[in-house]
Amino acid sequence: MTLGKNAKSISKWVLYSLLLILLHALQATPSLLSIGGIKPVLIIPMAVSVALFENEAGSGAFGLAAGLLWDFSSGRLFGFYGMALMICCVCVSLLSMYFLKVNLSNAILLSAGTGFLLCLWDFIFYYLIWGYGSNAISFGKLMLILIYTVALSGPIYLLVRIIALRLNPVLRA
Repeated sequence: MTLGKNAKSISKWVLYSLLLILLHALQATPSLLSIGGIKPVLIIPMAVSVALFENEAGSGAFGLAAGLLWDFSSGRLFGFYGMALMICCVCVSLLSMYFLKVNLSNAILLSAGTGFLLCLWDFIFYYLIWGYGSNAISFGKLMLILIYTVALSGPIYLLVRIIALRLNPVLRA
């Protein structure tokens, strides 16, 4: 028995959502995955990986949901990461549709680029403008978080790829 097109689409988005919630729980759990006080942001590679396989509307909606989920746990202004991650996911989706081949190396590079833009966004609006702490130390810590996040983006991409291969009717990979 095979699943119909609508059932596959619903199953795919449910699995993406469950994986996002699991990764957010891992990210938000105190002292789990922490190395020297540095924790990865697992939501970024998840949103980017989904954007690689989905259209711009689905990617934007998923990026917005992922960013808002991140806003709840980060203590930032509500919508701060939601807006930025939505824009980044739409751009990643358009890049994968028209310019890039969907593979592991591009997923890691796009996760790094998106993570860098979000770290820069965070640095400018929460450290540089308000002058909290030393700017060099704050930016250095954000870059360590980015490196840790990018190091874990490969396995997350592979999990999303498995879901997409099984349940996507039209695959760009």
